[in-house]
Amino acid sequence: MNKYQKLYNELQQERSTSPSNPNDHIMVFDGLNTFIRCFGATPAYNEDGDHIGGITGFLYSVGKVVRDFKPSRCVIVFDGRGGSARRRGIYKDYKANRVNKTKLRRFDHHDSSIEDEQESMRYQFSRLVSYLDNLPVTFLALDGIEADDTIAYIAQMYKESCNKITVVSTDRDFYQLVDDRIQVWSPIKKKMYDTEAVMQEFGVHPANMVMYRSFTGDKSDNIPGVKGIGSKTILKLIPELSAATEFSLDELFDKSKQLVAESKSYQKILDNSLVLQQNYQLMNIKLLDIPANTASKIRGIMDQPVSRLNRTEFQRLFYEDKMWAIMKNLPEWLNKTWLSLDAFARETQK
Repeated sequence: MNKYQKLYNELQQERSTSPSNPNDHIMVFDGLNTFIRCFGATPAYNEDGDHIGGITGFLYSVGKVVRDFKPSRCVIVFDGRGGSARRRGIYKDYKANRVNKTKLRRFDHHDSSIEDEQESMRYQFSRLVSYLDNLPVTFLALDGIEADDTIAYIAQMYKESCNKITVVSTDRDFYQLVDDRIQVWSPIKKKMYDTEAVMQEFGVHPANMVMYRSFTGDKSDNIPGVKGIGSKTILKLIPELSAATEFSLDELFDKSKQLVAESKSYQKILDNSLVLQQNYQLMNIKLLDIPANTASKIRGIMDQPVSRLNRTEFQRLFYEDKMWAIMKNLPEWLNKTWLSLDAFARETQK
């Protein structure tokens, strides 16, 4: 049996076991999270000596997850321009630590400045969008909204009409979305977070992850936590966080007032009530606090037919960027990674 016959048989077997509904298993990628991780960690240059790790790393990373989990639809979401403005209105230093911080790692030779790398990142991101335009994926980046909020909206909008939604990100904010139909895949830990996995790792039910994270803060977003109250203390003071019922801020403050004489930590909670309220607003992506016209645009994009695999244009971009030394068997990669999703995309165009 030659390799083409073998590939054909594998694809036929895959199709016979695949769901028929394009929205049966929606896989949603946190695009910027994936791109920055790949850009900084992938030591890939083309024949001209240009760094292309952001492009190749992203394509390989997304491709591997698609092949491993075989979703029926792939959605890639990026932050829109001005997406952080709403949260900066709540806390002016939100994500202030991210400005000009990206730095390439693990390179054998480079003496580029931060400015050079920022320019390379901008170029590779722009180029990556062109590649994605020729794959059977849905791409979203809406002005005035962060990817987290777009992903949360998609997950909650579609979860009742599909069997499964998988969010792909290393961002812990998405654990609050986890339920019987929404799961989170961490490509760094190579771990799938369902309700049980979240409970085992944190001792907190996903329904109460926002409260838990309001205490711990988020260094990556420059959100300070409550000093002097660590993760173990949180669970000791508020065992309610392990329950499936959401424990509100009002309930937290009422409990703290009642038990303030028993522990100084309860007084510390009351002293930090403004910080906790601020963090809860910043980190709660389930609130879906987005403009109606933005929500309408998200629905409109998601309801459009999924674009088809355009081999010719993808290969043209590939050869223009001289990526053959990194992606050595492009036709096979396209077949094994995208043919199944292309078949689902065809269904959306009928």
